[in-house]
Amino acid sequence: MDYLHVVLHPATVHLPIGVFFAACVLTGIAWRRKSVDLEGTGYTLVVFSWYSLIPATVTGIYDAVQRLRDVQTPAEALFWINLHAVSALLLWFMNWQAWQLRRRMQTVPIWEAQSYKKYGVRLIVGLICIVVSGWSGGYMVYSLRLGVSPGVLP
Repeated sequence: MDYLHVVLHPATVHLPIGVFFAACVLTGIAWRRKSVDLEGTGYTLVVFSWYSLIPATVTGIYDAVQRLRDVQTPAEALFWINLHAVSALLLWFMNWQAWQLRRRMQTVPIWEAQSYKKYGVRLIVGLICIVVSGWSGGYMVYSLRLGVSPGVLP
């Protein structure tokens, strides 16, 4: 097992998760308070989150391929790897759609744009994807012990 790929994927997923979560929180607060500044910051974080998903996805694909090639990987891992991957890719897609929807809005104030609710729905679906992806990733680490070096976790 290559130590580098064990460390890289977990290290790269936390940034997009945190940034996307912060984008959603700021957007919600901005919408409630009708704050243009907070809304703009939330949108900027949506864009940054999308870009930060690139290394997380690349390292995740590499890690998944390594796990699936390993004969010691339990058979049930395939379901969890696929669930993790599908939810992560759906997050990427929702993040992209939110970015593109928001980018095209010209209405001032922005929350009065016709498609602003669609933007919010994309953010909520993205949050659900983060929960599913995190839950499945945690299950693989803590229950199936994928990617855990011997002696690291009880």
